[in-house]
Amino acid sequence: MSDRPCVLVFSGADPSGGAGMAADIQAITAMGAHALPVLTAITVQDNNRVHAVMPVAADVVLQQARALLAQVPVAAVKIGIPGSAENAQAIATLIGELRATHRAAAGAAPGWAQRLYSDPPVVLDPVLRSGHGDALGRDDAVQALAPLLPLATLITPNGPEAAALAGNAARYRAPVRVGAAAASVAGAKARSVAAAADGVTADAVLDGTNGGQVTGGLSGVAPARMTSETALAAAAPMVALATRGVPPVWHGTAHGDALAHARALRALGCTHVLVTGGHDEGSDVVINRWLGPDRQQNWSWPRLPGGFHGSGCTLAAATAALLALGNTMAQALTKAQGYTQRALAASYAIAPGQRIPQR
Repeated sequence: MSDRPCVLVFSGADPSGGAGMAADIQAITAMGAHALPVLTAITVQDNNRVHAVMPVAADVVLQQARALLAQVPVAAVKIGIPGSAENAQAIATLIGELRATHRAAAGAAPGWAQRLYSDPPVVLDPVLRSGHGDALGRDDAVQALAPLLPLATLITPNGPEAAALAGNAARYRAPVRVGAAAASVAGAKARSVAAAADGVTADAVLDGTNGGQVTGGLSGVAPARMTSETALAAAAPMVALATRGVPPVWHGTAHGDALAHARALRALGCTHVLVTGGHDEGSDVVINRWLGPDRQQNWSWPRLPGGFHGSGCTLAAATAALLALGNTMAQALTKAQGYTQRALAASYAIAPGQRIPQR
């Protein structure tokens, strides 16, 4: 048994060392857990722009993870960019295998020990584009996440990501092949959370001084509701990567009501949704909104000046590590936001543009 709980991480390589796998490993280590990095893509990027993405072959993703799963106990899973639809399907298959193993062990354990084999939490950071709007995969990024959403214990979209995912909810209802066992679990989970989603009304606001993401905070929402046209535009296949001198449109994209989007995502099967508020740039306060099966809570954080590279990765990875360490969802979200805000406040520059969080 490992001296530290292990987090299985699916993410891409960022040569700038600011986002992706580098951020995941640093944040998980800082929380006191150990990262098991499974590479999904190699990227060509700096601290500001993504110029190319080369997905790792799906069978290589499977081989990397299965070698670890055969030997190492996994206490949580963190998913960043899958790199391709095939890789997302492979990751869904692996999660199904991991949960089946845990359930088999629980069935063979005495009653008092069965809780030790509960399903490892899965934290999905649904990165559709980089902070500057550059594509991070060769496929339709929204549709590629379809097999992963029903398997997520927690999803951490920023405002535009939540809008794009929720705005295309109907597209996820097409059959998704995730293996018979995983599909059955995912379908039952989606039905149960859909029934519960509308009953959450509590709204606790915790003001603090630590926590955040993206442009000076975690990522957020604007009051305008997203139309079907803007939703489809945001979900367009992302194959054109960064072109020097042509900044893509990402910041300021209409992204509607965060809680409405969170409810839509829960109806798709995500147990917990944290919509981060950093893209709502009209305020000096960043509000992050959590919606769970029986609880709703907001956190507000001071908006920090400037932009940050890898802030969303930091938040999601830290949360996964804290869940692996046995924290409740509320504890993990609170601590991870505080850690992220401190990392952003202490960020440093390696070149002009986005700063690197001090993890």
